[in-house]
Amino acid sequence: MRINNIKIQNFRNHLEKEFSFTGGINVIWGDNGVGKTTILEAISVCSMSKSFATNADAILINENKNQYHISANCTNDLNLPYKINISFTPKQPKEISSNVGNRLLPKDIIGEIPLIVLSPDYKKITSGSPESRRQFVNSLLSQASKNYLEKLFALRKILKQRNSLLSNFKGVLTKNNENLLPILHQWSQALINVSTDLIIRRNEFIADFNPIFIDAYNIISNSKENVSIAYQPDTINEKINDKNQIMEILTQRSNTILNGEIKRSTTLFGAQKDDLKISINNGIAKEYASQGQHKSLLLAIKFAEFQYLLEKKNETPIILFDDIFSELDNIRIRKVLELLSQCNAQIFITITDPTIIKNATAIPTNLIEIKN
Repeated sequence: MRINNIKIQNFRNHLEKEFSFTGGINVIWGDNGVGKTTILEAISVCSMSKSFATNADAILINENKNQYHISANCTNDLNLPYKINISFTPKQPKEISSNVGNRLLPKDIIGEIPLIVLSPDYKKITSGSPESRRQFVNSLLSQASKNYLEKLFALRKILKQRNSLLSNFKGVLTKNNENLLPILHQWSQALINVSTDLIIRRNEFIADFNPIFIDAYNIISNSKENVSIAYQPDTINEKINDKNQIMEILTQRSNTILNGEIKRSTTLFGAQKDDLKISINNGIAKEYASQGQHKSLLLAIKFAEFQYLLEKKNETPIILFDDIFSELDNIRIRKVLELLSQCNAQIFITITDPTIIKNATAIPTNLIEIKN
């Protein structure tokens, strides 16, 4: 997939701009604060229906306007056109239309423009909380599989309903509210069903993803360390991938912690509590990796994402690298550009000084200066 041009209206500090891109490396450069990242955010909205930097659409609207609009003309790997239009006005549903039709939902467009994003905030994948690692898995698998995306939406709906019901107990089970238990049981069973499906899918994902990740890390680090990624489902041994066994374990867990859930008015089990174990030299990366190793791990994860998504979608993902070269030494910059040149993908890089790219590679680049 490649984006030929994109038009941005009232989006952060871009009132009305149109940009054309090449199919190779597009280097967007300029001083800090001029709106380089905003262009990448607009691409993200066209792909994922949201910015990679924030979930709050309202703050993306220019402060003097009441709506933003983005439209992009693309071409897929079969050389077929794909056009996407997205408008957002606060307190109203997002207006989305594409070649597929009008009045689309966000889930209808996710995966149509496969996207790999790396920005400084993504270091939380290797050094942050389990939520950051789950978000990485969910984002990638949502693009790769509509079925996974549907299950994820179902999980969020179930959790919202179940937590609302738990709050009605007001922290204690009494004769006055015990009539709510049959309804709670129904939501518990729904949670067990969807969590089981997600756990099985995540197990399959890690089995496919781990070898690709290891190969990418070996290239970036010159095979200096041993690395791996393991899936850690909540309360379940990651080696268990039998549906009936998983459902039985989750059912037992649900029964065991029911009183604790009523007391705390929140759900305490399910696929929303899973984690990934990222290891380096047999130690947990979050605890033992150096700053340089964290950077190499994150780069390897992103290049593995690219290969995984390319294989599953049979469509070349677009790569967004937002302000990451300022955090890399010259050796890693060369390695990254070397790997990028092999991807045969459309690539967007934001940077303050384009000579960093020019000095590190002879690959032709499309320079786009942003100012004023």
